[in-house]
Amino acid sequence: MKRLILLLTTIYSLCAHASPPAATVNGVEIPQSAIDAALAHAVQEGAEASSALRNQLRDQLIAEELMWQKAKAAGLDNTLPTREAIERARRQAAIAALVAQHIKPRPPTEQALRARYADIVSRLGKEEFRLSLIQATDEKAVHDAARRIAKGEEFAALARTVSEVPSAARGGELDWVSFKQPAQAGNTNGLPIELARAVSTMQPGQVSAPIALGDSWAIIRLDSRRNTLVPDFDAVRQTLTDAFVAQSIQAQTKDFVVQLMRNASIKVND
Repeated sequence: MKRLILLLTTIYSLCAHASPPAATVNGVEIPQSAIDAALAHAVQEGAEASSALRNQLRDQLIAEELMWQKAKAAGLDNTLPTREAIERARRQAAIAALVAQHIKPRPPTEQALRARYADIVSRLGKEEFRLSLIQATDEKAVHDAARRIAKGEEFAALARTVSEVPSAARGGELDWVSFKQPAQAGNTNGLPIELARAVSTMQPGQVSAPIALGDSWAIIRLDSRRNTLVPDFDAVRQTLTDAFVAQSIQAQTKDFVVQLMRNASIKVND
């Protein structure tokens, strides 16, 4: 949440307000340039540009503006000096204070934790796989990378320069993943079904041919495979608890923003 607030406040403050507004919140304009900047940042972080993503980012900026207005009305923006040079910090601090007042972490029950653990374990297969990935929207670039890998170029180096997803920074390395076989859509623990089907037939060290993934293309290398290591419940208790608390905060934040929207005057320019 703090990272999201920092991103939104930075983007909003740096963008010029001369462009036609994308939305107006209680008379305060949110410029199109703010949406453009947010979209550019999301794409740089590995997201795929789309109208749905643009609308999502616009709604996030609307939510941030609503909370900023509410925080100022509650006098929560007086914790820092008002100089223009630290306006972004004032905005962030005020919103954080508002969130702290209205949104409280809700720890899960023991029963909920054990149910989540059982669900996760039930989705695991007998084996788990460690992969490296190159994925990009440019089909030609991916096919060219496949040819260069076949000629002996390093997979990790090409992943860093060609891949457009976050794993590129790690040379394409992904975390261990396990799923029941034969792989079925929706039951691959986040791995695209096309990749899950391919890796099931591969041997360690093998590199796939380019694989179509909707609007993008991918190459995978199977780095290792092993019998699935199922962690003990107590070993993952804190991780599961943190996930529950994060989901609780996200749900409460969404409800809080919806309440603010109901009492606000918002005009969206499509």
